[in-house]
Amino acid sequence: MVKEAKGKVNRKWLITVGAIIILMIGFFVVRGYRGTGKTTPAADDIRPVSVKLAAVQKGSISRRMTLAAKIVPATEVTIIPKVGGRVAAVAVDLGDPVKAGQTLIQLDDTDYSIQVQQMEANLELAVAGQKSAALNLERSEQLAESGVIAQRDLDNARTTLEQADAQVKQAAAALANARNQVANTSIYAPIDGLVSSRHVDTGEMVNTGGTVMTMVDISSVYAECSVPESEIGRLSPGQKIKVRVAAASAEPFEGTLTNLAPAADSQSKAFSVRVRLENSGLKLKPGMFAEVELATEEHQQALLIPKEAIVEKAGQKLVYLAKEGKAVETSVNIGITEGETAEVLDGLQEGDQVITVGQTVVQNGSPVEITTA
Repeated sequence: MVKEAKGKVNRKWLITVGAIIILMIGFFVVRGYRGTGKTTPAADDIRPVSVKLAAVQKGSISRRMTLAAKIVPATEVTIIPKVGGRVAAVAVDLGDPVKAGQTLIQLDDTDYSIQVQQMEANLELAVAGQKSAALNLERSEQLAESGVIAQRDLDNARTTLEQADAQVKQAAAALANARNQVANTSIYAPIDGLVSSRHVDTGEMVNTGGTVMTMVDISSVYAECSVPESEIGRLSPGQKIKVRVAAASAEPFEGTLTNLAPAADSQSKAFSVRVRLENSGLKLKPGMFAEVELATEEHQQALLIPKEAIVEKAGQKLVYLAKEGKAVETSVNIGITEGETAEVLDGLQEGDQVITVGQTVVQNGSPVEITTA
C-alpha cells in the first residue's frame, strides 16, 4: 500500500515538471522572435488585393419599360377574283416575290369570250337598226315638207331613231362589260411583295368573293403593342424606339413611332401603338414575337458607374474607391439602372476611381494593387 502511494506521487510530480518545462520553452521561443525583430506567422504583412478600376463618368441614362409586341406587314392585300370560273393556271407559289401587275392566276375565259362574241353581234344589230331609223327619219322629214304624211308620222320616226340610238349605247355597254369579264379572268398582283398564302390549284372552281391568295409587302414592317394609360403621355409620333426580335437578331432594331391610337381599348384600357421598322434584309417576318423598349424616364449628365462596382452590405449599397493604395468604402444612393450601367445620385464625384474587380474581397482600408490585365 505504501509503495502504490509513492508511485502515484511520483507520476504527479513528473507531469507537473513536464508542463513547466513546456511552458518555459514556449516563453523563450516567443521571446526569441521578439529579440530578433521577427514576428509570428499570424502577424505577417497582409498582401495587397489585385483590383481593376473604372472612372465615374457623366452621361445619359434612361429607365425603360419592355412591352410584348408582334411584327405585322406594312401592307397586306387579299386577292379576291372579280369573276368566277375554273382555274386554268397558277403562276406563283407561296413565298414567291412578285411585282405589281404580274399575273398571279389565270381563269378559263372560254365562256366569257363567247359572251363577247354575242355582245359584238348585238351591237352590230343595234347599229344596223340605228342606220335604218336614221334613213326612215330623213324620208319622213321630206314627205312631211310635201304634206304627204302627217306630223304624227314624223314624230314616230324621230322616236324610232332615238330608241335605236339608245339600243346602240346599250349594246356597246354590254360589249364593254363582256370584254371586262374576259380581262378579269386574269388576276394580277396589285403591289410589289411576297405571296404569303395560296388557296387554289389548277382545275379548281372559284367564285367571286372568295380569297384565292394573299400578298404582303415586308420591305418595312410594324411592331404592334399596347401601352398602358400611365405611359401613353410620354410617347409622340416620330420618337425613336428600340425593338428586340430574338428570332431575327441578337441586336435591337431601331424604329420610328408612327401610330398612336386616339382612344384606349374598352377592355384592356391600353392604347395600341405601331413602330415602323425598315426591313431591307427581310429578316423580320410577320407574326414574329417582339419586345418594344420604351424610355419612360431619361436623365442627362448623370453620374454613371458600372453596376458591378456596387456591393450591398446590411441593406446598404456601397462602392470601394482606390485612394493612395487603399480601398475606401463609400456609401452611395443609386438611381436608374440600364443594362450594366447605374446612376449614382450622391456619394461620388466625376473622375472618382471605383473598384470593379476585387470589390467583393476588399474591406475598408485594405491595401490594393491596381491591375489592367
